Amino acid sequence: MKIKSMTAWQPGFKNAPGDWRMSLGQILVEVETTDGTVGVGVGGGGKAGIHVIDTVLSECVLVGEYETPNGFHKAMCDHTSFYGRKGIVPMAISGVDLAIWDAYAKTMNKSVYELLTDLPAPAVLPMYQTVFDDEEAAQAIESGKKAVKLHVERFGDRPEPCVIGDLVRATRKRLGADKAIMLDAFGRWDVETTLRIADEISDASVDWIEEPVRPDQLDEYAYLSANSSIPIAGGEHEYLAEGFDTLANAKAVNVFQPDINWCGGLTSLIEIYNIAKRAGIRVVPHRGGEPYSLPAIAALDRNSPLAESARSWFTCLDGMPVVQQSGVTLNDGPGFGVAIKPSYR
Repeated sequence: MKIKSMTAWQPGFKNAPGDWRMSLGQILVEVETTDGTVGVGVGGGGKAGIHVIDTVLSECVLVGEYETPNGFHKAMCDHTSFYGRKGIVPMAISGVDLAIWDAYAKTMNKSVYELLTDLPAPAVLPMYQTVFDDEEAAQAIESGKKAVKLHVERFGDRPEPCVIGDLVRATRKRLGADKAIMLDAFGRWDVETTLRIADEISDASVDWIEEPVRPDQLDEYAYLSANSSIPIAGGEHEYLAEGFDTLANAKAVNVFQPDINWCGGLTSLIEIYNIAKRAGIRVVPHRGGEPYSLPAIAALDRNSPLAESARSWFTCLDGMPVVQQSGVTLNDGPGFGVAIKPSYR
């Protein structure tokens, strides 16, 4: 397989977050093979990520020829190893890797799911809804969602445990006993706050507390995972298989949450699932209800698959997975089953 051209650009979105998640956020990547097959990927890094693709990644992707996407991925990681093991470079690599997987599957007239397993695809995958306020939580519950993740960043860096406890208990009462609740602190808390809140909600059957402290605080994560009464989740802002191997060796988290559009693409995500299997860690990818993570969730997690709701403002692709009350359905078209909408070109 040989790539003859590669293009990256950053589309604009209405109602997107007005912070680094947009300025350093989503980029579209399109590759074309020498036989004319086009692959589409989504990565990150904003204009900086585009520069990485146009310069150093093009130096190895456009000159190499490999049988599978793994060869391209290794070439990109090796080529950028002096400066690109975390952050913007892996975010850019993610978009290229996904575009190459998309083209690779299309050349074989298969879906990406079919490349990952011979097992029949599930009819539907369970999905949880991430909510940012009480109104969104009410809508998720009323629409019959099987699980809800409460984004609690709005309560500040050191919220009183009773405030979070009241929110969780009210949500539990409305959801019922058989549906899951998770919390996302977005790295705002410290160890003491996390432990106090975990104790406060220990009787509410909360599946995990996500990113309670900053992603670079490895010792704090390890302490929390060993001492919290609620499982600790992290990895949304971790990069490449090496980063997740470090998390596993440190026993830093109970749940991996890699973001396929940032962590290094599908090639990295497959390696992360292997690391998690060896370490006994659950994998629940960030924004798993979007088309790029969904095939891996369906193929590589046959025991407790769970997809996160897609972002409502991410509207640049045709072929987004269909959401129904029971969950989200897997695309069965060639590649990832997506195409870029003409208005986003």
